[in-house]
Amino acid sequence: MEGTGFVYRNPLAYRLLMRLLYGRSYRRHYAALVREIGQMEVLELCCGDCQIVDYLKGNNYRGLDINPIFVANARDKGLDVKLLDIRDEEIPGSECILIHNSLYQFYPDHVELINKALVSASKKVLISEPVINLASSQNRMIAFLANNLTRVSSKKGASASKRFNRDEMETLFEHFNAEKVEFLGRNLMGVLSAS
Repeated sequence: MEGTGFVYRNPLAYRLLMRLLYGRSYRRHYAALVREIGQMEVLELCCGDCQIVDYLKGNNYRGLDINPIFVANARDKGLDVKLLDIRDEEIPGSECILIHNSLYQFYPDHVELINKALVSASKKVLISEPVINLASSQNRMIAFLANNLTRVSSKKGASASKRFNRDEMETLFEHFNAEKVEFLGRNLMGVLSAS
């Protein structure tokens, strides 16, 4: 956890920051994800604070995260969340695999991660990634603060500084023949068929 930004060391701070950043689009964003998940079982990669659970209706939910603080917090809430570095391990099977606000952490190996998720999903992979990012701000002070507060260090010591823009995500979704692409206020959501 050394070198990890404050936001990823405190689940409450993370949740408050997300609500602040997403503003009025926060509920609409989650409603769109839940609509695509439907009644399927869902496995969330890099599940963080597991916020989507508040919006799911009776789904079988599991989560994976590399952050022991977030995993402990989720387990304290009775959620089925495991500590796992999905870079090094196989992704367990699920009807729907959700990659939410975390694809940037795998750059430049993000395509490999999506391919792994598609192998493990029996129905779909749902990706929702921010394309409007404070970490990419033209204002250097804002970008500096955003990058430091949200710094994530991997086992290899690297910190993800890449953020995707809308064109990059649209190209990525096109590469994977996404069934659906939808702009959700700050994020671009893509629905990929596992078949």
